[in-house]
Amino acid sequence: MNKSKQTTRREFLRKSVQLTAVAGIGSHSTTVLASTWGKRGKREKPMVIDCMMHLEVYETDDYGRYWPGMEEEILKHYEAAGIDKGVILTTWTPSRESNDRTLKAYMKYPDRFIPFGHVRPVDKDWESELKRISEPPWKGLKLHEGELRAGGRDLKEATRMIIKKVEEFGIQVVKIHLQDYKIVEEITREFSDTTWIFPHMGAYNDPRSTHVKEFCELARSRENVYLDTCGFANYWEFPEWFQLAGVENICFATDGFLLSPLVEKAKVETVGLPTASGKNRIEETELSKILGGNIARILDIV
Repeated sequence: MNKSKQTTRREFLRKSVQLTAVAGIGSHSTTVLASTWGKRGKREKPMVIDCMMHLEVYETDDYGRYWPGMEEEILKHYEAAGIDKGVILTTWTPSRESNDRTLKAYMKYPDRFIPFGHVRPVDKDWESELKRISEPPWKGLKLHEGELRAGGRDLKEATRMIIKKVEEFGIQVVKIHLQDYKIVEEITREFSDTTWIFPHMGAYNDPRSTHVKEFCELARSRENVYLDTCGFANYWEFPEWFQLAGVENICFATDGFLLSPLVEKAKVETVGLPTASGKNRIEETELSKILGGNIARILDIV
């Protein structure tokens, strides 16, 4: 990426941060059941946005289990946890079926849900579905490395094939479970116009956080790379990793419905608590960016 382009984008994001602060995303409240809006329509607390909520629970790479009424259950969990909105998506399901389900849930609760589309290269209609989700109200795309590998496909080439179409169709944001750091570094450099969000701080089921440092350093150095917090076991390491990556590059996510929104939000909120050493503590204004301000800026949500 040339330096002039990089500077322009960073200036845009910096201005967006200022605008979100004016809009009221700037101070954090942990009162989970407090009213979001005051009597005169002013926001009393910062918007909290879950960056990834599945409309199913994982059972196999080919099958995610959904049950009627799941959307209402999700909203009950959101109310209990003090979450205003959630990015909803469906994986482990054929491309059209997954997008139909997500769109139906969004149309039912458009003030609470933000729809991300999904495709699997094993499906013959993946390209037409990708074009479909390039239009409003869709806000981005979800991909998973397990589905990208299906049928013996090469992971890097399957990802490249889809992202070429992503940029052709004008889709700007891709959330992708892809843990091979070498591929991630190459792909995010090659497709620099795409905004990438990597869940689980980049490394799922990595109890020693062996590869988290690499992903955090990439998020800090590469303007189109972000990480989300869901499913990260060593939550006590959050302050260290948030500081390394830069708090403006971290987005709160739950990975519900498989994981609990209450638990995943509480894990993130612990970074605001005092530490014995006093080091790495995340201030409230920074925490509000992680809990909602950053993804609101990325997706242009007010």
